[in-house]
Amino acid sequence: MEHLNFIKDVNVSNTFKEILRCEYNRLLVKKGVRPVLRLKGYLTSWFNNRNRAIWTASILAFVIRVGTSFALETYKFNSTRDHWAFGHEWGRIAKWIVENKMFSLVDGSTPATITDPLYAFLIAAFFYMFGTFTTSAAIALILFQSFVCALSTWAIFVLAEKLYGPFEARLSSLLFACYPASIFFAVGRIAPSSLSILLLCLIFLVVLALPDSPRLRLAVLGGFLMGLLVLTSSTPLSLFLVIPLWLFLVGKEQRARMIVIALIFIGSATLVLVPWSVRNSITHGQASFTKTGLGMVLWLGNNPAANGYRDKFPAGTRFDSEAPYLQMAVSWIAGNPQEFVILTLKRIKYFWYQIPGRFSGGGVGLLQAWIFMPVLGLALWGAVWPGEKFERVGLLLLFFAIFPILFYVTFVPYYRHRFHIEPFVLILSSAGLHRFRAML
Repeated sequence: MEHLNFIKDVNVSNTFKEILRCEYNRLLVKKGVRPVLRLKGYLTSWFNNRNRAIWTASILAFVIRVGTSFALETYKFNSTRDHWAFGHEWGRIAKWIVENKMFSLVDGSTPATITDPLYAFLIAAFFYMFGTFTTSAAIALILFQSFVCALSTWAIFVLAEKLYGPFEARLSSLLFACYPASIFFAVGRIAPSSLSILLLCLIFLVVLALPDSPRLRLAVLGGFLMGLLVLTSSTPLSLFLVIPLWLFLVGKEQRARMIVIALIFIGSATLVLVPWSVRNSITHGQASFTKTGLGMVLWLGNNPAANGYRDKFPAGTRFDSEAPYLQMAVSWIAGNPQEFVILTLKRIKYFWYQIPGRFSGGGVGLLQAWIFMPVLGLALWGAVWPGEKFERVGLLLLFFAIFPILFYVTFVPYYRHRFHIEPFVLILSSAGLHRFRAML
């Protein structure tokens, strides 16, 4: 309608103005522009209707994943190595839970302590209902993971809305619904990645509400969710540091209260973890957490054969669960500081960019890197925008800064570890895109 702006400057009667508008609309219809205007009106209506927007993004996430799975038949897993591709270590443990009532990874009789337990028990429940390593079980698990992604889309919408506003909420939820990595981990792998993202979203929503909430029960809820997250995937264990630190920084005028909330949060999470930690301690013969093997991981990443991305022992050595891996790794680092620094710089690159040899030919890995790098750039743009308050984005920024440290000092074996932060990078990139759009 901007083409008729000259009418405002012309001294003509209202009747004549109306005739011009009618003629202009008739020309639009004749040229086929009216459908475009209708589409614009529909999009505006969709944007202004919060319920419609959040439901659209969530349903879209579910439909895309289910459609992709059936189109590519991702529910047909390779049966070699006793169906290892079906759930990997979680699927193997689930098999022994069903068959031998034993949480075992190797032979069905030796207890395992190096795998997070919750998802293995979840897969076992599906095996009980649909059969071990059956196609029906695979379809059911993919449907479950797709539904979890739909719930995560909903949670990302609410989280982005709380941090920024309606534009970022709608954009970030749609981006996550169509995000290739999320689709892949939902339908191409039977693994806890999708459930971990949902739990992370819920934890962040609860934690963001803690400073202004008069109820300490909210801290208990956050700790309970944190405990479930660690039992699902212990990779984001750094949240035990991130969340208390953020509470301390934002609670300038109520530091004592923030300390109490942080202690309640940590205590509640610890109570959830105690039963499995006790089981592992008894099995391992010494005090341990919900998952053992940190010393071995550190040695795999810091030894004469380490390259920053492969879990390689030095030539001539064998796996030995009783070996003093932690002392061996610390000794190697102390004796080879220059090599450790070089390896660390390589690991930082591998974490944020491309892991060598992770996909055959490198094409898929390179494509994934090309998709992620622009998203990361927009996220940085949104985070450093002048006037941005730390209270709003500080929790996510601390998570981005502290979470990867474990991989910087060990090794970066899989993209699924970085995936823990990617949905939240999408939120910041939505803010960056909004800022960029405002500049145009």
